[in-house]
Amino acid sequence: MRPKLIAALLCLTVVGCAGKQVIPAPNEYRVEAEASLKAAEGAGAARVPEAARHLEFARQQIADAERLMVEGEQEAAELRFRQAEADADLAHALARSIPMERAARQAESMRRSVQ
Repeated sequence: MRPKLIAALLCLTVVGCAGKQVIPAPNEYRVEAEASLKAAEGAGAARVPEAARHLEFARQQIADAERLMVEGEQEAAELRFRQAEADADLAHALARSIPMERAARQAESMRRSVQ
């Protein structure tokens, strides 16, 4: 009797596991958002006004998401973490591109003044 019971439980476990979707937990989204935030900070986003604004948005969204997790609002927390990641990624991109754009404009201005 026991081998049949064990086999039945094993089959139910396999079927149950196969039917579940693998959805990242809010903690995984938190890690991704915080990694993006650190990358933006490392790129100097705080020193570029356009990027600093999005960096602050990301920080606030992470704080909001952590509060929502404590309140049991997992889906809302996930959304906030994803928004934070997007804002941090934008801050990172702006921190890299805006100084280059300014330098290009300055070089072009200097080139024109020499001619």
